[in-house]
Amino acid sequence: MQLNIAPPRGRRLWLVAGLLALIAAALALRGPLIEVGALMLAAGLLCFAAAPLAGLYEKRLSRPAAALLSLLTLGLALGLLLWLLLPTMLRELIDMAGTLPGTLSRLSALADGWRGRIQARFPGVQLPKPDLTALQTVLAKVAGGTVGLAVNIADVIGRASLVAMLAYFMLCDRDRLLLRLELLLPRFARSAAVRMGKAACRELRLYLGAQLTVALAVGALSTAALALIGVRSALTLGPVIGLMNMIPYVGPFIGGIPAVLIALGDGWQKALMTVAALAVVQQLDGSLISPRIIGSLTGFSPALVLVGVFAGARLGGIGGMLSALPVMMVGRTLFRVFVQKCENI
Repeated sequence: MQLNIAPPRGRRLWLVAGLLALIAAALALRGPLIEVGALMLAAGLLCFAAAPLAGLYEKRLSRPAAALLSLLTLGLALGLLLWLLLPTMLRELIDMAGTLPGTLSRLSALADGWRGRIQARFPGVQLPKPDLTALQTVLAKVAGGTVGLAVNIADVIGRASLVAMLAYFMLCDRDRLLLRLELLLPRFARSAAVRMGKAACRELRLYLGAQLTVALAVGALSTAALALIGVRSALTLGPVIGLMNMIPYVGPFIGGIPAVLIALGDGWQKALMTVAALAVVQQLDGSLISPRIIGSLTGFSPALVLVGVFAGARLGGIGGMLSALPVMMVGRTLFRVFVQKCENI
């Protein structure tokens, strides 16, 4: 005997109508929903970063006190870093903004020179005149965004405070929140989902910790190398190179382009020395730093990593490229746990 557990026809119509109404409301309010989702995502990432510290503090303190102290520790560390580096970095950014137009003029003159030589040697070849207007427009937008961020600093502080408060409540109630998320799932899938979540968090923490350590090392070496050569804005360019180094294969090239452009403003010799110095840093990273810290943690083939980075760039630009490999690792972990669950059935 089979039981008919499907809802009646009238009830199904109401369910479909309610679902369509929710979709229409989400489309109409997609702007505010995106902002709220971004705040929740930022709070979740902050909670993820502070959870290990909170776990250590909870051995001696209550959960609310441990959550507050862990967030204060991260905030004080970030505030101290900004207090030490921000004034110098702002001065270097202003210096970079004044240097880049001269660099673009040098590049334009060089391109015109090569264009004239090629056309003189091959009279039948007509090369288009290089136009750097698009690059200048991009640089102007970047500068405008930086100025806008400085002007709207109060709004940034307000949003950061809201994210910190949300992260605090998440840390205090993380067991209850995880339990509620678990109860939303069907009963037969709960144990597998819990195993997937724990495995993904464990592997993601290992990977991010290793990558941040490598990024700090590469950033420090790049800053020292650029300062030794005499490249202006070394304190700003070094961390950018370290951050971009987290993008597999293509990241070092993306991070090194601004440094070479800034060095080019002081002549070709300094630009070539910058390329050589960054190449030495990448050799140290590839032969000593990354193998000892990361090792074979990812386990992906180079072709698959490049495809993932390309897809991340298409979907989210630089942020998508940075998050491509972590997303791939989480997906692989979830798939492995799912396969193990199926094999045990």
